[in-house]
Amino acid sequence: MDKASNYLGIMRKAGKLAIGEVDSGSAVRGGKTAVLCLAQDASDNARRRAEGFVYGRNTPLIRLPYEKETLSRLLGKPGCSMIAVLDAGLASAFVTALAQQDEQYAAVAERLQTRTPSAKARSSARNGKRRNNV
Repeated sequence: MDKASNYLGIMRKAGKLAIGEVDSGSAVRGGKTAVLCLAQDASDNARRRAEGFVYGRNTPLIRLPYEKETLSRLLGKPGCSMIAVLDAGLASAFVTALAQQDEQYAAVAERLQTRTPSAKARSSARNGKRRNNV
């Protein structure tokens, strides 16, 4: 098991993943998704649906190095080809771990790292935990 696959388990246990096309699509349309991920061997239909979900939104779409069978085993859900990561910090850590294995994820990892501080600020402002930096 690699570091990125460990992050998948952590995110699943924390409830920060939307698993499957229906849940992932709802999360993306609701603006809750940091990154949308497709299995390496996902069908063309699933790819087109994922592209439609992220069209016009600021959500990156990546193709994972895992096949559906491996992804299903890691997440405990059969036939899983699409997942949406709901937490910006975990998404950044996950894609950074993927970028350490393969350079094709480096641009998305950098994009997520620049978005993470502003996402944390919005989250804390929503929760009423705004800090005064005097």
